[in-house]
Amino acid sequence: MPVYAYSATDQAQQPVSGTMIADTPASGRDSLRERGLSIETFRVATNARGVSPSQSHGWGYGRGRGWGAARRNAQVAELARFLSLLLRAEIPLAECLDVLGGQCDPKLSVVLADIRDRVTGGDALGDALAAHDAWFDPVFVSAARMGELSGQLDTALADLATHLHARQTLRHKLSGALTYPMILVCVGVGVVLFLMSYVVPQLLTVLATAGRPLPASTVLLKSTSDALVAHWLLLTLSVATLTGGFVLYYRSPRGRLRIQETLLQIPALGPLLQKTIVAQFAQQMALLLRTGIPFVDAVRNVSGQSKNLVLAGELSAVAEAVESGSDIAPTLAGSRIFPPVVRHLIAVGQDSGELTGMLDQLRERYEVEVNFAVTKFATALEPLLIVLLAGMVGFVAFACLMPILEATRGIQ
Repeated sequence: MPVYAYSATDQAQQPVSGTMIADTPASGRDSLRERGLSIETFRVATNARGVSPSQSHGWGYGRGRGWGAARRNAQVAELARFLSLLLRAEIPLAECLDVLGGQCDPKLSVVLADIRDRVTGGDALGDALAAHDAWFDPVFVSAARMGELSGQLDTALADLATHLHARQTLRHKLSGALTYPMILVCVGVGVVLFLMSYVVPQLLTVLATAGRPLPASTVLLKSTSDALVAHWLLLTLSVATLTGGFVLYYRSPRGRLRIQETLLQIPALGPLLQKTIVAQFAQQMALLLRTGIPFVDAVRNVSGQSKNLVLAGELSAVAEAVESGSDIAPTLAGSRIFPPVVRHLIAVGQDSGELTGMLDQLRERYEVEVNFAVTKFATALEPLLIVLLAGMVGFVAFACLMPILEATRGIQ
């Protein structure tokens, strides 16, 4: 649906302006008149043409990947936090949305304007958010709905903002721990490729024309360099094909499940991923249960939102077991995600009705363990990469210098 910008005056003759989403200009004008506004201008918004809840992904929660997704997630957390503060100041919800819409980017402004129109038209905030599922996932929507039902929307949004911030912090720690090793690998591989494709061929050509037999290490280096120069296009296509095949395999449910299962079995990396998944699970479950969502619904919600198919499968089994009257502990007996202590705490907490508190304690404990595991993993990985890359560059230098040293000995 197109986005329209309008200016009007209300019943008190005060100027009003904003943007809205409508099927047609006529329906948009009718909507404004129903709000008691006298329209002055009504036109297609030039900076948000064609944006709709189902089409635009300019600002979202948990959608997309990379830097843009991280920025959008931060904006959602900021929205929840400021909306909670404004509501605690007893500012009406529609006015809160107007205030927040005036200080954000154009795409977010369009979304908040539509939410405001829906709310002022009688819709609940949760229903208005659900209409923009490209921006707000079921966890956000559920928190808003339960907060409205309990009359504690500001508290629910504050808890949601805390949850989003904790999740972002956890992800930043993981990505930060891998940033330096990735840069190190890229620089090292780039240097080796430059040496093998440009420096080594020129140097070894001179040595080969001298007529002296080359050492075995130099012959190996020359053969590798010649193959790289002669078949660089084939090698590039092969790498691109393998990479594309891996990506397609990972995008399939079966491939993603197999890869995620394999990652959990890798020493050092597997335990780190496991602890991270448990910490994120505890965060989401505690938030949903605190807003009043039943246990089974919360489990299904987390299962549906999880990008880890191993966790999603185990949580689906837990939901089915609880619905059928079975205990949680036997269902998770062979879990590849939850250690025995965690399984026992979940089972006891669910039976005693104290699951939310146990999940909070579990989250705090596992966040500490994730911090320690990330530090330990990065501390072990960086020296290993340095040694491997130094060995590669050292071999190139050694193979190039050996013929020169042997020639020097022959002259002496």
